[in-house]
Amino acid sequence: MIDKRVILTEGDSWTAGDIIDPKLESKLGGFVNHPDNDQYRLPRVWPGKLSKYTGATIINTSVAGSSNDGILRRTINKVLELEKSYKIKDILVVVGFTSPERKDFFYKNGSTSAWDTMYPLDIEADHLSPDRKLFYKEYAKIYWNEEEYISRYIQSVLLLHSFLENKGIQHIFFNAFYETQVDGLLNNKPIENELNRLQVKYGEGKLEHLELNNTLIDYLRVHQEVFVNTSFKSYIGDNPDAYEQYHPTEDSHSIWAKLIRDFYYSKYTYCITDNVNTATLHAPSKEQLELYKHIPEINEVDNRGFPICRPLFSTSDMHCTLGLRQKPVSELKSSESFLYITLLHHDNNLAFKHIDLLPEYVLQGAREHKCKIIFDNSLEGHDVEEIIPTLYESLNKLNIPAHQVYYVTNNLYAERHHQEYVANLVIDNYVNVISFMYNVSDVKRLIYSKNIVQGGRLPQMVDIDKLIKFKTENLNGTSTFLKVNRTGRAERNLFMLFINKHNLYHKFKISFPEYGEQHSYTHFPDITSEENIESLLSKIPFDIDQTDKDNHGPPGYGQGKFDADLPFQIKHYDSTFVSIVMCAFPHENACHLHSSTFNPIYCGHPVIQYGPVGHIAEMKKRGFKTFDKWWDESYDKVEDDWERLKAIFDVVETLSKKSPDEMLKMYIDMKDILQYNSDLIYYYHVNNNLTNRIITNGL
Repeated sequence: MIDKRVILTEGDSWTAGDIIDPKLESKLGGFVNHPDNDQYRLPRVWPGKLSKYTGATIINTSVAGSSNDGILRRTINKVLELEKSYKIKDILVVVGFTSPERKDFFYKNGSTSAWDTMYPLDIEADHLSPDRKLFYKEYAKIYWNEEEYISRYIQSVLLLHSFLENKGIQHIFFNAFYETQVDGLLNNKPIENELNRLQVKYGEGKLEHLELNNTLIDYLRVHQEVFVNTSFKSYIGDNPDAYEQYHPTEDSHSIWAKLIRDFYYSKYTYCITDNVNTATLHAPSKEQLELYKHIPEINEVDNRGFPICRPLFSTSDMHCTLGLRQKPVSELKSSESFLYITLLHHDNNLAFKHIDLLPEYVLQGAREHKCKIIFDNSLEGHDVEEIIPTLYESLNKLNIPAHQVYYVTNNLYAERHHQEYVANLVIDNYVNVISFMYNVSDVKRLIYSKNIVQGGRLPQMVDIDKLIKFKTENLNGTSTFLKVNRTGRAERNLFMLFINKHNLYHKFKISFPEYGEQHSYTHFPDITSEENIESLLSKIPFDIDQTDKDNHGPPGYGQGKFDADLPFQIKHYDSTFVSIVMCAFPHENACHLHSSTFNPIYCGHPVIQYGPVGHIAEMKKRGFKTFDKWWDESYDKVEDDWERLKAIFDVVETLSKKSPDEMLKMYIDMKDILQYNSDLIYYYHVNNNLTNRIITNGL
């Protein structure tokens, strides 16, 4: 329960509701906020639904059609009234900010006077008098611009936050929706992401001119602290059934009330750490490895011949992704609910056989519904056919309710395969399996993290028009293909043998440090002759730049070590047209798409990639647009792994015959899709795809 005596809610129609009692429609003439309509309207919107989760009195002073100016005015006035009757600690304020372009003016004409909200996207509304319509048209012509309404929105947020913080009043903010000039109400881009990009979009000089350079930074801090991690509109999504005339349905309001409750709880929920889940994957201590002394399988040799010994359970940074705080087990109270997150060994099946090695307080906490166990496999994406049964078997032996367990994986097929498994066995208490595009979310780290190798930071904004201009001006230095897989595997060896056999090096920029373990290549007699293999070996390594030259040696980080995930210099995307990608597990019944797929797409590249059957179809399901207009993508349906690779060879060979001018023309033709895909990655909603699927429904 939300432990408050009074909850004040404020906002626009997405909080007030835009519904009228059918019995009162003729009487009220469209006046949604009429007091006679309250009995019908208020129980049907999210503040009314929130009453299920609290004993507090809920006061909803929202006004349908309100601007943020009005929301700010009413909230401050009402809080000053409430503090006369309630202790500060007993008050919670929840504010849903509206789209920022709306603006209030005080209207006076004879005996008529009132606050009047202007909607620049609706300046021809029938209810406007001729003088107001004229004013609105003139205002929209020269004063309606992003610089003004974004500045006003930021200042409103900071003013209200400072007011409530100064009073010591707990508060939750969220954005309802963001109605843009181009897309109107169809816009799904969260305003916080747009504000993140302002520093690049405007530049430091313009931000200083707008007197926003410091204010914007403070807004982003406040957003991190008190805003719900998604907008109302983003959370309920694009499903038409979630809306009724551009407003949330009653069911959508119920869903949002639940998220508000869970967001409130999440501020008091910690991720607990101990000696098991603080082991580092690559360098665990002897004490931490002692836990696994009876499990010889953890002693292995990697695909480059180096010995490795990794713990089954190790440290994960998923708490950062979830926006949750950590604390050590020594500070955990016996009555406290908590999350326990651990990174899984790459052999998930082996780890799930030994769940009993997790600390007893974690296992007992899950049994008592006080702990959610989150197994983090987001860096990998294995076939779950054997993994899932092993997980259920271990949970049953340990008497752990399956719904207290989350398995987060980078296998984009896993969620569907798990659903089929559950349906076939009629399991009603099931594990929460989440297929998560980790490497799409990781693009933000490669944009904003301070710990990125020089030249490897991804751009904060990708403008395909600028890339076209660069390629046009540097056409002679622009190669057709970029191929940058670093670790050696059979299919990667074969692709290099294909390039070598057909002497296509002049069409490529290549990173290929070593030839992987030799396999039987009976399907490819034309490119696997001893002569061709020896010829290729004599040319290796292919170091694309100095970063590559310095990245040789045993696994690890720094000089003299080999880091397979070291970011590539982004300049190589600018000077090439198409990325050739060899996916991580192309022969498994799993779909693990890595940075080698999403970094090029974000940087404005189309991709041709050797992945598992159906991986292109899976990308389309997740919103991406692909390139079957320009080359044959039917290879995605070829069941035989090696025949699928041959089909990709055919596509590459066909494109290799095109001149630079032809490639440029093709690139220009696909401009809209390239921009769409890049933006899709930037605006990928980690919170809706992962965080809110974990923090919802309490513990």
